[in-house]
This record gives sequence, structure tokens and C-alpha cells, in this order.
Amino acid sequence: MSGQIRMTPEDLKAKATRYENGAQQIEAILKDLTNLQTELSGEWEGQAFRKFDEQFQQLSPKVQNFAQLMHDINTQLNKTADAVAEHDEALSRNFGLI
Repeated sequence: MSGQIRMTPEDLKAKATRYENGAQQIEAILKDLTNLQTELSGEWEGQAFRKFDEQFQQLSPKVQNFAQLMHDINTQLNKTADAVAEHDEALSRNFGLI
């Protein structure tokens, strides 16, 4: 049994844009927090900060990977929307509609 897409290519592209916007927001937040971390490093010394910074540094790549996943989903959804539109156009030709 084949799957079904119950939305227009335009709707699918709109949803893809939401993933892209989410990725950009995540990246902006991570950049802001990285800058904050740099500020803290100039004002907070000692073992407690080193542990705190270590945790931040371990988490940052995971957050960046999540943002990249959102970019990838955007790309995949846009490609799917294009494929759906092309398929619909090809089917329309069978009926002389184009």
C-alpha cells in the first residue's frame, strides 16, 4: 500500500519553511548563549565554572545537530513538494489538461 499526502505542494512548502525558521531560531539562540558563556568565563572562575562550561560545550554540538536536522527536513519537504507537483502535472497530461 502506498502512502498518501493530503496537502497541496504549497502547503507542504509552507510547513517546510516552518522547519527552516525553527532551525534559524535555534542557531540564533545557540549563538546568543555562546556569547553569554564567553561573558561568564570572564567573570566566573574556578572548578564550578569549568564543570558548567564543560556541560555547555558538550551540549552545544547536540543543539547544532538538531538545527541541522531542521534544515535537512526543510530540504526533504521541499523536494517532496516538488515531486508531488511534478507527478500531478504528469498525470494531468494524461487527460489533456496541460
